[in-house]
Amino acid sequence: MTESFPIMNGQIQVNNKDISIIAVNIDGQSVDEIPAKGDGKYFISAECDQGAIGTWDRTNWEFKIQNLTKKKTKCTLNFATTGTSENQSIENKMEELLGKEETNAEKIGTIVEDDFNNIRYIGRNPNNYIYFNCDENGTCETWRIIGLMDNIQTANGEIERLLKIIRDPLTASSGNVKKLSWDSSPSNINSGYGVNEWSESDIQKVLKNDYYNGTQGTDTCYDNSNNHTTSCPDWTKVGLKQSARDMIETVIWNTGTADTPNWDTKNYVPRQYMWERSDNIGKQCSTTGSNASYCNDNVERQTTWEGKVGLMYPSDYGYATDGGGDPMKRIKCIYTLFSNWGCFSNDWLFDYDNYQWTMTPAPNYSEAYNVMAVLDNAYNGNVTDYRISDALAIRPVVYLKSSVKITGGDGSIDSPFTLTQ
Repeated sequence: MTESFPIMNGQIQVNNKDISIIAVNIDGQSVDEIPAKGDGKYFISAECDQGAIGTWDRTNWEFKIQNLTKKKTKCTLNFATTGTSENQSIENKMEELLGKEETNAEKIGTIVEDDFNNIRYIGRNPNNYIYFNCDENGTCETWRIIGLMDNIQTANGEIERLLKIIRDPLTASSGNVKKLSWDSSPSNINSGYGVNEWSESDIQKVLKNDYYNGTQGTDTCYDNSNNHTTSCPDWTKVGLKQSARDMIETVIWNTGTADTPNWDTKNYVPRQYMWERSDNIGKQCSTTGSNASYCNDNVERQTTWEGKVGLMYPSDYGYATDGGGDPMKRIKCIYTLFSNWGCFSNDWLFDYDNYQWTMTPAPNYSEAYNVMAVLDNAYNGNVTDYRISDALAIRPVVYLKSSVKITGGDGSIDSPFTLTQ
């Protein structure tokens, strides 16, 4: 159980009785009171003794404590001064922006903290633009920030808060969106419709090799069943440059899914977030019976994957809505089933014209070739399972290293954030 308490003169008051002492540090120096929201300070950590666990609610700017069982439990709250626009850490910048957001009964800001301590951009068109993948002449692509994500495990085992960013859909040389299969297979494997295991998928290999390295010809692109090939984008033009590769962190991505093929009856955003981080795999169909040919692959399923370039999760899409700027409407959206969602018009990750792949498998009673996809305007932006040999839009996603700094810009489309390593 977690409770919030008013703080008076450095002490928590419960039933008019002091039961805990609060110490406050700003930039490592002891101060007499907690800084007010929006005064240029951001929260770093809470440290409590006697088994108590302290957390900080950044949105409501209040201290919360769990397992408070003993009198005179001491908690130390650590804050830091917000940096300048030059060489400002990403976490610092996101905390600063979160602290500046106006939130009241009628309005919700464009950057909020979700149910799992991730700071996300929300709404139809928030100021989350960022210059990335710049060439040697300083010409950059404009990506967008999904958010500052908590509890991301890097390849060396560190747990960090990292910025997660996303590109517009990959395009062909004509400039049109190049739609690709998530995976395809020969006709004797799942009837040619592909295998819904990310670590072995065709699109994962393309993103890992050709796209990441900006090179041509090492992997094949597909756009239909039975390994039907298509031309790939010109990776030397749309692939990642050295400046981008230097900034990308290798992390452990989550590839878990729902605990039952009947997932669409309870698929709302927070549950989807937890499913993605579960041990449930995408192959939950029978390998015998009349539908066995749709479930006959021998690929071992994994629920994590180590790498640099992935796709968005369904929960990224769901949490990006603002419900029209009303906090209560946003909560309703977050707890509305994806199969009948209807919150797409206030979601910047929605694409009116294109279906979009995610990297999350979708279990099915009779098939092992389905992945969660975000549908277009004709289907109200719903999220559903989709046959992976079909060709949909591909939007690369990466996490930036914690050493990357924000050097300028305000995040608007006219002045995207700029970065340095």
